[in-house]
Amino acid sequence: MRSNRASGFTLVELLVVIAIIGVLVGLLLPAVQAAREAARRMQCSNNLKQMGLGLHNFHDTRNRLPSGSYWPLGSGGDRNGTEATWITHLLPFVEQENLFKTGDFTRGFGNGSATHPNTRITSTFLPLFKCPSDVDVELSAWGASVAWARGNYAANNGIGPMTEVTAPVLTRPQGVFMMNSQNRLTDIKDGTTNTVMVSELLKSPGAADWRGVMHYPEGALYHHNQTPNSPVPDEFRRNMCLTIPRAPCIPTTTSFSPKRITLTARSNHTGGVNVLLGDGSVHFVSNNINLSTWRALSSPSLGEVLGSDF
Repeated sequence: MRSNRASGFTLVELLVVIAIIGVLVGLLLPAVQAAREAARRMQCSNNLKQMGLGLHNFHDTRNRLPSGSYWPLGSGGDRNGTEATWITHLLPFVEQENLFKTGDFTRGFGNGSATHPNTRITSTFLPLFKCPSDVDVELSAWGASVAWARGNYAANNGIGPMTEVTAPVLTRPQGVFMMNSQNRLTDIKDGTTNTVMVSELLKSPGAADWRGVMHYPEGALYHHNQTPNSPVPDEFRRNMCLTIPRAPCIPTTTSFSPKRITLTARSNHTGGVNVLLGDGSVHFVSNNINLSTWRALSSPSLGEVLGSDF
């Protein structure tokens, strides 16, 4: 005899299926997130490669690398391109010539008022200088001026703290990009494959943080005092630094002069940061790199021998 009972899942069977699906989703999500982060890290690496091409093209055209920051002798204030950075002068070499041409280099880059001729440069976010692993942020502000866009890449300023304002005799270990420097690739005696040019910074949400500001010296340069993603706080100007867990900071100065700035290479990538070397190649450096090796990578001509951990 045929049974008239309808076939279907029991409640227990349905719960088992739901549980299995939940386990599979739990296993799949980390893999998806890892794949997405791998893609973001690759994009970040490609950004650095484009900067490397731009720096080499700058060098081919000018027979030198751009200065880390500019403070022309006898200058100061709102004159003579004062406080422009390596990023400012790299713009024509990374497909931003039209933006560069809006600038007035008889004026400075530390004003930020809405009517200042250089505000369009200082307030423009550039995709090339944004790592997709980091958060989007608003413009940084100073008083009534809200005009400084931030990025995730900074140039090697050696061992900090950065203190120079006018034309000091620098006694601290120097990097490739210093105030008013005019280094050539031939000045990198340690070899371009052994010297870092650019690495990453993390941005802190909120207009009160200036780390990563592209067209002002205090935000566009970093230091090799600590290994990547160190928990040691950055040193920065009071009221221009908003500490977050992955990028802590402490106030050490109250003005642009005298300044005391020390910024550490940081990223949201798992385990380290990307770096652009002088030969144009990009490498991923582990947080666990030996500090002596990391510091040796910052100096262009001190003759250190790199450790096997790089």
